[in-house]
Amino acid sequence: MQLIKKYKNLMVFLLLLIITIPSFISIANGQYFSMHDDQHVVRLYLLDKAISQGQLFPRWVGGLGYGYGYPLFNFYPPLIYYVAELFHLISFSLFLSIKLTFILGFILAALGAYLLAKNLVGRLPALLAAVLYTYFSYHAVNAYVRGALAEFFGMAVIPFVFLSLESLFKNKNKLSIVFFAITFCMLMLTHPLVSFPTLFYIVFLGIFYLLISKDTKQRLLFFINSLKAGLLGLGLSVFFWLPSFIEKKFTLVDDILTKELANYKLHYIFPSQFWYSPWGFGGSTPSRFDGMSFQLGKIYIFLFILSVIVSLLLIILRRAEKLKYFFFFVFLSIFSLFMTTDYSSFIWDKVKYLWYLQFPWRFLAFAGLFISLCGSYSVFFIAKLFKSNLSKIVSVLLFIFISLSTIFLYKKYFKPQKQFATNDKILTSFDEVSWRISKSSFEFVPKGVATKKTKLNTSTLAIEKKDLPLVSFELLSGQGNIKIVKDDFVKKEYEIDIQSSATMKLNTYYFPGWKAYLNGKELTINNDNKLKLITVNLPSNSKGELKFVFQNTPIRTFANLISFLSLLILGYYLLAYKVKKLKA
Repeated sequence: MQLIKKYKNLMVFLLLLIITIPSFISIANGQYFSMHDDQHVVRLYLLDKAISQGQLFPRWVGGLGYGYGYPLFNFYPPLIYYVAELFHLISFSLFLSIKLTFILGFILAALGAYLLAKNLVGRLPALLAAVLYTYFSYHAVNAYVRGALAEFFGMAVIPFVFLSLESLFKNKNKLSIVFFAITFCMLMLTHPLVSFPTLFYIVFLGIFYLLISKDTKQRLLFFINSLKAGLLGLGLSVFFWLPSFIEKKFTLVDDILTKELANYKLHYIFPSQFWYSPWGFGGSTPSRFDGMSFQLGKIYIFLFILSVIVSLLLIILRRAEKLKYFFFFVFLSIFSLFMTTDYSSFIWDKVKYLWYLQFPWRFLAFAGLFISLCGSYSVFFIAKLFKSNLSKIVSVLLFIFISLSTIFLYKKYFKPQKQFATNDKILTSFDEVSWRISKSSFEFVPKGVATKKTKLNTSTLAIEKKDLPLVSFELLSGQGNIKIVKDDFVKKEYEIDIQSSATMKLNTYYFPGWKAYLNGKELTINNDNKLKLITVNLPSNSKGELKFVFQNTPIRTFANLISFLSLLILGYYLLAYKVKKLKA
């Protein structure tokens, strides 16, 4: 029996894999593809290089920031690049590793939607949920238009977060606490901006579970375990999100991500666009005529309405079953869509942390999941209208028809605008890293670096291509010899012999954590210049070792300690569960 069960699970996984193939078959080749956010290869390259320099988690990387360095992973979620790094470590090229991460995201999203729906509506409707979630148009927008890998992968993690919350409600063991803590931690490390609105849904789900529970003891236990799991998940990821939250005031983030063209008020969806929104590879605009699509898909709208109608019919016929979850998903779907429109502006205006999301239409990531779950109920509900001997046949036929129709109709969107032959050397050249990619994203550059206005009246750094640094340092005044000993991202060592008082400028932005030492004695760093570059004064007759090191600030050290302690607690919960299981 156990063998049959394992075989059945394997068959389901293979079916899920087959279901997802049309969503990524267009990029299953040796070429790379165009997207809005095409920084992923460079970021992976810098992560890989930092790891080779001995940094397991590099908060600072070289090359970006117009060649002056950048606190990239102090602020940008790192998990997706660690996933891609695993592919790279087994000999895939950098750009193929990024493509494999996209492909993995499709497969995990389908698996997560299936597992979330399976315990509620059974295997067949759950497979339909996987189909619907995979081919939801916003999935294609994130992958092939925006290339928003972090948000795209977040769509794969979100179902597992909700699945783990369901496990917390139904189970009393420590493994459920671990499951939720890990999935929520993964979401925080995938896309913290998506994690924040996820909290809305976690609260909604928590209230829902408390309301449907008839046992006071179960309610209390669920509340306590949820609190433990939530705190543990936050603790595991605190090494990233706490320094990011505290230290963003030292960057241009508030000026770049919440103002100008990134202002959330410019990016609401018009309700008519849910029904009709032409496909395109452009951007978001304040009008109905966006360059990219925000359609829900007519099949999705039809299934959603059909499921509601049939559920009401079942209530009349007194054949209602599992309606609590369904109507709750209906509510979550409507709430998600509501948050994408300007009708929700009173919430956006008051909850200022939402401003960092930039685009209200990001709530489509949640709408896609819950509308897909509601759509999967159509098979479950319609089958209930028939006698038991016909129910299974009807379910199978409906599943096949709806699945094939969905894949056939929407797979045309699951392809990039263009593909091109390239290689890692081209995609990680000096000009590519320090100029083109640096121009496209510079919000984490230290505050105070000179900026200027573009023709579109947006802010950019006051740096021209001729200003890119070709050497790691410059001697601004004085006389002496300086020899490079090491020039890593976070550790730069020089052997110096200074004859007269000198001023040395390191072609690296100053950011909290940078320290300078001459023969072990700390030097004062001055960054009072146009680009906020590290500058030190060297006394005459100075000889020996000059070292610049990027170290942890107190808040980073504290956050690292909390994450380490949380990891120990996680280990304790796993050990306690294992011991209890062995004793049972």
